[in-house]
Amino acid sequence: MEQKLGTETILLVEDEEPLRHVFIDLLTQLGYRVLGAGSGKEALDMALKHSGSIDVLVTDVLMPDLPGPELAVALRDTRPDMKVIFVSGGVTSEFKLAPGASLLMKPFTVKMLSAKLREILEKEIG
Repeated sequence: MEQKLGTETILLVEDEEPLRHVFIDLLTQLGYRVLGAGSGKEALDMALKHSGSIDVLVTDVLMPDLPGPELAVALRDTRPDMKVIFVSGGVTSEFKLAPGASLLMKPFTVKMLSAKLREILEKEIG
């Protein structure tokens, strides 16, 4: 069975620049439009300036200036239908997923990321 390619827009937030570029390249090859930000604050600014839809936010849980969960809440104020994938190497027990959010644990493969994107894009927020 062939892997379904994406056409949606992803806001990718990754503070490690080389890793961010790798993710952007891989997601673009999978057919997604990718907005890449190096911080939560940069992602907020980028989302405000982006006139089109943002289908999925992919963000690390722990970010230096604005943690992923806080970023997701801030973005959902203006983009309530946006899905969220949190990426983490280790989440503490008090971490709560936002409605419609999913968690992808590091390390992961491109195939795992692609499958997680299709899974969350095809389910309804609720």
